[in-house]
Amino acid sequence: MLRLRVDRDQIPTQEILEQVTQTMGQGGVVAFPTETLYGLSVDPRNSGALNRLYQIKHRPTSRQLPFVAADPAQAGLLARLDDDLARRLAQRFWPGPLTLIVPLQASHPLAAWDWGTSIGIRVPGSALIRGLAAHLGVPLPATSANLSGEPAADDPGRFPASLRESIDLLLDSGPLPSSPPSTILSLIRERPTILRRGAVSAVELAPFMIQEPPPGAIGA
Repeated sequence: MLRLRVDRDQIPTQEILEQVTQTMGQGGVVAFPTETLYGLSVDPRNSGALNRLYQIKHRPTSRQLPFVAADPAQAGLLARLDDDLARRLAQRFWPGPLTLIVPLQASHPLAAWDWGTSIGIRVPGSALIRGLAAHLGVPLPATSANLSGEPAADDPGRFPASLRESIDLLLDSGPLPSSPPSTILSLIRERPTILRRGAVSAVELAPFMIQEPPPGAIGA
């Protein structure tokens, strides 16, 4: 495993960009720090790399991967953010630790894979990750650096041995400050639904959780 020191709050250097591009181009797995926890990623246009990512995490392929994007425009390559509520949430909480579950674009640049009909995506607070996604030109999967079902890691020193041995490149920012994971909010159902409580609180989301009735509705 190649280890490079990074600052998660800084735009990646050319050395970092080139190494990540080379590693992912060869189907490799990269571990990096987000603003909450460490994540694992591969090039989502490579089905072999995606399969390897699932295998090293022991993650069932029925569980979809969350994505991180450079900005809302790039997120739109994969996610349908044309809904007014999705746009308002993105404007308020991105960049930041709020993952939105929204419909998947019918046409997207991802590898042939069973992606389902929806996708979880966010623009992270980490300048490092936004820079990587911008350079690679596509949102990146960012699943937590752990074995499926085990606690997520905020310190590379706590990666399970089997995981550490399977990572090709570690962008090491050292132990991260204690932080909950991103909050996951589904916009697929009739009402917005919090699927995982995390760094964005229910109180912060409360103003967005009540949908206004359409014009002409009874009681409007």
